Amino acid sequence: LITQLLCTFALLLVVHTFLPSDCPARRVSSEENSAREIQKELKSFRARLESEADLLKKINVHQRNEENLNAAIVQKDLRIEELEETLLAVETKLNSTLRSNKDSPQKYDSASRTGDDSSSSPDTKAERDIDYDQQKNHTLLPNQLTRESAPSGIAVCIIADNNVKELRKTIDSVLKNMPATGFPLFISQLGADEEMTELVRSYLYKEGERTNVFYLQYLEEGEEGAAKPQQSSLLSTDAMHHRWSLSMILETLSYSKVMVINDYLDVAFDFFDYLQASSVLLDEDSSIMCISAWNENGQADFAKDSGSLVRSDVFPDHAWMISSDFWRELKGDWPSSDWRPWINSRELIKGRACIIPQVCRVTVRKAPLLSAADQQLFEQYIAKIKLNKNPVKFSVMDLGFLVKSKYDAYIDQLITASETLESAAAVKEYRGKPGDIKILYDGTSTYVSIARSLGLPPNLKQGHPPASYNGIVTIRYGTWRLFIAPTDWEKRLAHTEEEVNSGSGGGRSSSNAGSYKGGLSSDS
Repeated sequence: LITQLLCTFALLLVVHTFLPSDCPARRVSSEENSAREIQKELKSFRARLESEADLLKKINVHQRNEENLNAAIVQKDLRIEELEETLLAVETKLNSTLRSNKDSPQKYDSASRTGDDSSSSPDTKAERDIDYDQQKNHTLLPNQLTRESAPSGIAVCIIADNNVKELRKTIDSVLKNMPATGFPLFISQLGADEEMTELVRSYLYKEGERTNVFYLQYLEEGEEGAAKPQQSSLLSTDAMHHRWSLSMILETLSYSKVMVINDYLDVAFDFFDYLQASSVLLDEDSSIMCISAWNENGQADFAKDSGSLVRSDVFPDHAWMISSDFWRELKGDWPSSDWRPWINSRELIKGRACIIPQVCRVTVRKAPLLSAADQQLFEQYIAKIKLNKNPVKFSVMDLGFLVKSKYDAYIDQLITASETLESAAAVKEYRGKPGDIKILYDGTSTYVSIARSLGLPPNLKQGHPPASYNGIVTIRYGTWRLFIAPTDWEKRLAHTEEEVNSGSGGGRSSSNAGSYKGGLSSDS
């Protein structure tokens, strides 16, 4: 029996050995083994994936902590600078008081020797209170500041119409971010509305102390007993209000620069740092006609680098700073109607440009009440523009690359080296490595089509794309820097160089730009 069993078992082994590989019995066994191997590998892969996910979470937490720490350090540095400025102002006031006391030593010595406290008698104190009240009431009146008493610095002027709610928001935003000294704030009221007047006056004093806010008031002809105006349209009134305010600040009060902002804007926390650092460009380069905190292409999808500044030969609508030199050139021909199309004429610009940030330092809360088209433009594009939230130390940045000769060579180099795409659709589908890309257009209609496709504002300023430089629009698109450039962009750059060299007025020389140190940065 045992012999028979052994023979049977041996026979079965021989039969199994000679079975074909695709036999169902052997295939099932092989598949089970493969499935077990796959499950084992899958389990191992899942464990590694979970481990890497945990590691990535820890890295993200560390990065956020580091960013928060850096932001806190920058904010602390800014606070220290503000405290230093406040301390300087207090020391200046104390020194002034000591000099005043030194000028009248006999009065104070006599009082100290005799113990005479008549200076604090009720009559004398009452007289002082009356004098103080008279002086305060005088400063509450508009247009009382003189050239001699005007504080030094870069003037900031809010052009205020008759919207009390919006003006209050703008003033609060400006004062929240404004340093203690260096930027006297002028509020230029249109008309004599009592509610507006009381609002402006409420900012002139704080806790009994005079603030750095000053009251201007523009009265149209026909108000306060004057003759009737020749034109009463909204645009005409706005043009005359701007002209009067600029003349008052740059001529009557002799400021060298003024930043003009509308009464429906919010300003970024580094708005004044940006103004202070970039203002020197107005003095050094005759090809720069203004500094602006506004970029019409500053929607969140296209503006990502808070430290990036560019040139634009399209005058911005909001928040612009000009010099008294440029104002002397403008004032003689300032129009009595809408001034915006006029100031964007090529005959006036003469190849010059404004400096604008990629990420806006101001945002617009509401659309100007001009037309239904303006309201639509605001809702679709302007309302989506973001305000800068990232700290940037403009004071330590080298802005020399914005000088025309350097900037033109830099832009020429970048566009030449960039990869050319055929259309906006190709840009949307592009998956190349991060770098520079460009689209070329051969006319305004082509540009408008590209802008609509990408989501940029499709409006033109006197036939020119907003925020463009010689027709070149520079934005961020995903991880790429995108140039939307005319087909003849090289010729345009060369032509503007000739325009500036032929003379643009103002008496400045772009050769002074050589005083800047450093070179160009790819981040810029």
